Parts: sequence; structure tokens; C-alpha cells
Amino acid sequence: MNAFKEIERLEGGRLVLRPFGLDDAADVIEVIRAGEDFLPPNFPTVLEAEPIAWFLQEGIHNVQRLGLALHLAVTDRETSRLLGTIGLFRLDWNHLTCEVGYGVRPSARGNGYATEALKLVTRWALRECGLFRVELRALVSNHASIRVAEKGGYQREGVARGAERRSDGVNEDMVVFSMLATDPLVAFPGSLVDQGERRT
Repeated sequence: MNAFKEIERLEGGRLVLRPFGLDDAADVIEVIRAGEDFLPPNFPTVLEAEPIAWFLQEGIHNVQRLGLALHLAVTDRETSRLLGTIGLFRLDWNHLTCEVGYGVRPSARGNGYATEALKLVTRWALRECGLFRVELRALVSNHASIRVAEKGGYQREGVARGAERRSDGVNEDMVVFSMLATDPLVAFPGSLVDQGERRT
């Protein structure tokens, strides 16, 4: 079972969520040069053309083909510029659960893009992909991410103590949120995503 193979793009009022491709190379190079920290793990961090091209054409899509994870580019619907990323990972197809993570470029923060992207991918995951539960975790110190979860309609479940280990060896607490396929925001059409959403 791998519903990830079928996704091409999700469209919202201002955003398009789609798989990464070679056309994103210029934006990714700009991100690397600027030292921006919103990209998920395993993205290239060195300015080398061949590894970047391979990653955008093949590397990032391998986990999607295997049904292990999904990483989508969050782009401006009008300009196609890269605004951020959003992904599903820690997939358990037996229990139909996963975790969602997102990041927005510093220049694009504060505009509600993360919330819009979260609503789009959550609705797709729980309605069309067939998952039952999407979990979202945010550091207790990451107030912006916590606000995104709340605005996205996720239910706060509690705090996972010491669940995230920093590079300096210190473990931090994380707030745990979730959305279920049976939650009202998912179960009733039109309630989770703004009008104008399209999937192609």
C-alpha cells in the first residue's frame, strides 16, 4: 500500500504543494547560500551542482516511492517561488498513522503559509491517502509552530518530556498534537481547508 505514489499537487487559495523537482534548484541554492534552516533532514547543505540535481530528481523521491515519507515543496501559487516545505514521515501503514513536519523560509514567515499548507496536507492524508491519525510535535519553546498547530485545528494531547535531543546533548520537551480522520474538521467537507482548494 502506497498512496504517496498518486500525489501530484495540492492547491490552496495562495499555495501549491507539489513534489520537488529540478526547477527548484535555484531556490535551493539560494537557501543553502543564505544558511536558512527550514529544510528537513537530508537536504543538501553544500553548494555542489551534481548532488543537488540528483537529490531533487531522485533522492528526495525515493522515500516517497517506498511509502516511507513524503516531502513537498510549498510554493506561491502566483510566482511558483519556494516558500517552505511540508512532509509526512514516521509512517505506520499497519496502524495508519504518521507525523507531519513543516518549515517556512524566514522571509515568508508570519503570513499564515504554514497553517494553510498544514490544512492542505492534513486533509489529503486523512481523506484521500487513507491515514487515520496525523501527529504533530513542536518544541515547547517553539511558540510559532505551536500556533500553527492550533490554527490548523489540531488537538493538543500533552507534553512528551525530553522527547527531542539537541545537538548539544540536552533533551527538550515537546508538545504533542494530533488530528484524526473522525475529527469534525476532517469529517465534514469544506471545514478544514479554505474554499478554492484543488487537487490535480
